Amino acid sequence: MGTTTATREQVLRRRLRVQQLDRATDPARPPTDADVLGLGVQDTGPDGALWALALRGVPVGARAWPQDDLVLVWSVRGAPHAYRRTDLRDVQAALRPFSDADAGSRVYDAAKPMRAAGIRPVDGLAFVATTMRHVVATPTVKGVVSTRLTQEVPEPYLRWCRACQATHLWEMPFRLAALHAGLELEPGTSPPVLRRIPGWPSSRVGSVERKRGTRDDGTLDVVRQVLHLLGPLDARQVA
Repeated sequence: MGTTTATREQVLRRRLRVQQLDRATDPARPPTDADVLGLGVQDTGPDGALWALALRGVPVGARAWPQDDLVLVWSVRGAPHAYRRTDLRDVQAALRPFSDADAGSRVYDAAKPMRAAGIRPVDGLAFVATTMRHVVATPTVKGVVSTRLTQEVPEPYLRWCRACQATHLWEMPFRLAALHAGLELEPGTSPPVLRRIPGWPSSRVGSVERKRGTRDDGTLDVVRQVLHLLGPLDARQVA
């Protein structure tokens, strides 16, 4: 196969087009009508996700979160992202680690004490998820969830935090397990408030490990979405 070379300007023009940054706002357009929601719209800073949608011609107002249509969860890299509420089960399936090594790389330093205790990181994520589900029976602020989890989980899941001057769960397992626990974030809350996702099936709570030989990954493919919206990219950039 031949190699096609693209200039920087061509790449930027393509990204602008596929990300729908050239669209005018249409009052009749539903809040879910943005291709970037397939990958997730990171909610950085005040109203970050809503501003990102507004720039793509979606008629959303600042601080007017369309809760019936969009949902906010911790997802890729443990950061808060907005998704279509109807896509959430596919999002959770797509964010399952590909392997135990993959799970370990996602939780960073938390993997070392897990492995030292004979706990596979993928099993550790599942355990944290099921415990979080039990803890968050009603909307609960993050600090309270953290305190209760610290009381519920054994030592390999905990660390001394110099900034907080307290012992609590490692941050990445905490964030990454939340969606697998069937928990969403309440928009506009700081510190964040976690609450149960309405209608989340109990069979999905703690369902973290991908099952070999089955097609349980849903319709969302994170890598394909990255390549479509941000490409061209090499393997390192995608990772």
